[in-house]
Amino acid sequence: MRQPVPPCKNVSPILRSIFFILLLMALAGCGSHDPVWRMKAQLTLFQLQQEEAKSPFPNEYENISSTFQQGEDLLVKDEDEEKADEQFKLAYQKGLILRQELLLYKERLKEEARQKAIEERIIKEEEARARREAEIKRQEELREAQRNLQQKNDPDSRNNRHEQNQIRQAASYTVHRGETLPQIAARPDIYNDMALWPLIYRANRDQIRDPYQLWPGQVLKIPRNFNRDEALDARRQAHRNR
Repeated sequence: MRQPVPPCKNVSPILRSIFFILLLMALAGCGSHDPVWRMKAQLTLFQLQQEEAKSPFPNEYENISSTFQQGEDLLVKDEDEEKADEQFKLAYQKGLILRQELLLYKERLKEEARQKAIEERIIKEEEARARREAEIKRQEELREAQRNLQQKNDPDSRNNRHEQNQIRQAASYTVHRGETLPQIAARPDIYNDMALWPLIYRANRDQIRDPYQLWPGQVLKIPRNFNRDEALDARRQAHRNR
């Protein structure tokens, strides 16, 4: 009695290939078919979620999610792949637009942060400058107070203040009838000190012989740039000529 031959040994390689292809087709037919745009829309929605697009754009994000869910309902409940794919495509396109808006939004936030940092730096620099100026002003006021205190205690402080203000007074004077050099030196707009008349006399020797005899209309030069020693010497001469 002949032994039966195992089926696999009698099947040719071509038949085995055909059988394998048919098996793959059968298995593929058993699986569900995804619309073309579903995966892209799902990936875009996931990216928007990772990028936290819902926070700055809640309405737009919910709209895309709603559009994607409509596609899911059409695919699962109605089994209408064509209409579902249209919804997935629409959700994908909306997602691309929102991602672009999100990119611009983040760039704008960066620019605003940069401008804010610049403004804060400028404010700090202005505050530092104001503090420096206030300190300089305080130091100047302190030095001025010290000078005033020293002048108050200095017996010659009146003369010192007078000499400092000389530059603002007249540089010449026209003699009036009956005036003498001591009278002119005693004028507030000249020296406010009659003992300083020798200063005027020395500057106008070419036209003055007697300090107590002047001619009306004479234009006398009034020295202003004299130092303290010259002023003391003039007072000594004035006392000697009394």
